[in-house]
Amino acid sequence: MNISADQIIEEVQAIYRSDPMPWIVGYSGGKDSTACLQLIWTAIARLPAEQRIKPVHVISTDTLVENPVIAAWVETSLLRIGIAAKQQGLDIRPHRLTPAMENRFWVNLIGKGYPAPRPKFRWCTDRLKISASTKFIQELSESNGEAILVLGQRRGESQARDKVMDQYKGSTRDRLSKNKDPRLSRVWVYPPIESWTSDKVWEFLMTNPNPWGIDNQELFGIYRGATADAECPIVVDTSTPSCGDSRFGCYVCTMVSQDKSMQAMIQNDEQKQWMQPILDFRNKHLAVEDRANRDFRRMNGRLAVFRDELVHGPYTQGHRAKLLKELLTAQRQVRNADQKQGTQLIELISIEELDEIRRIWVEDKGEIEDLVPKIYTDVFETAYPGRELEQAPLDRTDLSMLEQVASEVDSEPEAAQELYKLTRSLLAVQFQSIEAHKRSKHLDRLEGVLRHYAFRNENEALEFALSSPSKDSDGEASDATVLIA
Repeated sequence: MNISADQIIEEVQAIYRSDPMPWIVGYSGGKDSTACLQLIWTAIARLPAEQRIKPVHVISTDTLVENPVIAAWVETSLLRIGIAAKQQGLDIRPHRLTPAMENRFWVNLIGKGYPAPRPKFRWCTDRLKISASTKFIQELSESNGEAILVLGQRRGESQARDKVMDQYKGSTRDRLSKNKDPRLSRVWVYPPIESWTSDKVWEFLMTNPNPWGIDNQELFGIYRGATADAECPIVVDTSTPSCGDSRFGCYVCTMVSQDKSMQAMIQNDEQKQWMQPILDFRNKHLAVEDRANRDFRRMNGRLAVFRDELVHGPYTQGHRAKLLKELLTAQRQVRNADQKQGTQLIELISIEELDEIRRIWVEDKGEIEDLVPKIYTDVFETAYPGRELEQAPLDRTDLSMLEQVASEVDSEPEAAQELYKLTRSLLAVQFQSIEAHKRSKHLDRLEGVLRHYAFRNENEALEFALSSPSKDSDGEASDATVLIA
């Protein structure tokens, strides 16, 4: 069923006036969410002032690892939405949401060592996209009793999206359905353009001026530049293809083998070739087999076996340090690429994230080498601008000596490294206890370090694990042994 724009506008007005529930419009800056918001905006603007009885919140979640071109487009759009709404006397409020620090991509990948996301360990979506928006929607709905979430979802985009749309059927209110997330039990879902095709969306955008002042033709150009052949034919009938299938998202995404949209942007526009270092970093360091770069223990220090091999866990200290250096190098290259385009303002990783990575490495992991400032200085040739940490008990000379002694005690290289890390981590726990003037759980932390580094090498750990295949190394039943395999 092909509902016209005027019919949708009338429907929006009827639903808007039917109750006092606030509205939340999901906005990604793409064609569907733009068309959806434009319809909502037009419908409300056509109402008499006395009938504009409630706010419309426009939320956009910036994962902080979005395609920089799209991220800049969305940020500019949100600014213009706020300005235009005030000028037009509309209570439309834009919100740029970002993940909490502990949920950010680099904090988890480089800080904690989570492997790049994969089908069996897709840790990114909830942390980067869902958590921030869910928190906002939950707080707003609970403070107002209920809320309506407006989504620019369409049927026919994919089988997965159609299944989501099917979940929203069977509403107790004609066009609204309860959200399936139990955390959002007070939220109703409204998808106004669910019956539109991609071509219908473009037809609407190209024939109706954008009410908050962005150029929809420029949006069309972004999609056009993100297709491999850079062609978006004029749509003459339903058999004519359009460029509406371009997909934008996180440039770090490893759920797909290639970032085709960024690759096409670089290929089609020489003014976007400054993104090449970003694409190179993603292809070289994230979309690759990485088992050899991961610890033979899981994140919690336990051992798990799958098909007679240990399930490797987080990235090793050396690989995390390498990833950070390569990421900062890519950031330097981007900033120096084309300053006329404003690339000196591009930030792939923030100082706040670097500070949190530094804290995790030193305080949580006991890696008192404190490598973050040195890596930063090596790349940018300037002093690290982040906050200071407590002075470590050993300087680099002391640690080098400790490493040398470990190699003399055990001539097998992997075993020597494990001995060094054991000793270093015990010293780190002792130092933290002294600094905090607290002895509570001190022995437990020391015991935890001893358990973690209980094996000279991976072969010994595997032999031990195979001797008790139904249990972890601490005697507890194994759980989810293929979670990150």
